[in-house]
Amino acid sequence: MGTRIEAVSTARPRWLLRRRALRLEEAAARACLERGRRKPQDVDLLINVGIYKENNTVEPALASLIQEDIGANPGEPHVNGHGTFSFDVGNGGAGALSAAYLVDSFVSAGTARVGLVVAGDADPNPRTSRGFPFLPAGAAMLLGHTDDDEGFDRFEFRTFPALSHRFEACVQWEPEHQRNALHVREDPSLSDACVDCAAQATTDFLDAAGLHAEDVDVLVTSQYPSGFAERLARATGVPANRVPAVERELQRAHTAGPIAALESSVESGSFARARNVLFVAAAPGLTVAVALYKRPSGHC
Repeated sequence: MGTRIEAVSTARPRWLLRRRALRLEEAAARACLERGRRKPQDVDLLINVGIYKENNTVEPALASLIQEDIGANPGEPHVNGHGTFSFDVGNGGAGALSAAYLVDSFVSAGTARVGLVVAGDADPNPRTSRGFPFLPAGAAMLLGHTDDDEGFDRFEFRTFPALSHRFEACVQWEPEHQRNALHVREDPSLSDACVDCAAQATTDFLDAAGLHAEDVDVLVTSQYPSGFAERLARATGVPANRVPAVERELQRAHTAGPIAALESSVESGSFARARNVLFVAAAPGLTVAVALYKRPSGHC
């Protein structure tokens, strides 16, 4: 049993979406289900990995709101009926891979067959945010059970807590304005730290998998910090033409970044031609997530 990618989708701000994280994620989720020819009721597991949402909302979990709004078996399941288990996972830019790992665990164990990973962030409130660096975007990735050789092969996660101070985000009280405000502080060395740590983790991961950099057909990465994908390819020896070209509007997406890169590879056809797709995501904290997605020999 394995877990394959059935569809991906991204959503960018339009007038009707009003740059709201919830609406962006819901739009991406609906489009993804349509592309995958799935109904919302088919979803066994729905995981939201978005971090920044309107008005810095903490409760309830955004996944539960998305589940209800898209009609994925809202309410308690009837006896012997089909339900959807939804929850949030917070791991920044590595959240999509963390969620894929969780879905793969459920699918491999046979306790789920279809999982939907939803990501998205937007400035919680432009009037009360300081230094918010991410462009608003939503994304969704549909994962399903498969009996063939295609699917996620392995995952690895590493943390570098000594570097956690390179990026800080917190809501704090501003006495002069008599209100709370989101403050985001990015150290100038964050980009170098992310590339160095990700390159180290990626090289070790490929060695353990018995692969070389040239064996990577597509390199799918997070989109933050800026230029991360290209710099990581140079640092690890992965050919530059294996990095998908992501639309400018999505190049500073946060949790939606890896899915945006994946969608680009799908649209260009490189994903369909690939045998080894390597996912690498870096997140402040500092966390690096690496995953290998494989296709059968002779696949075209």
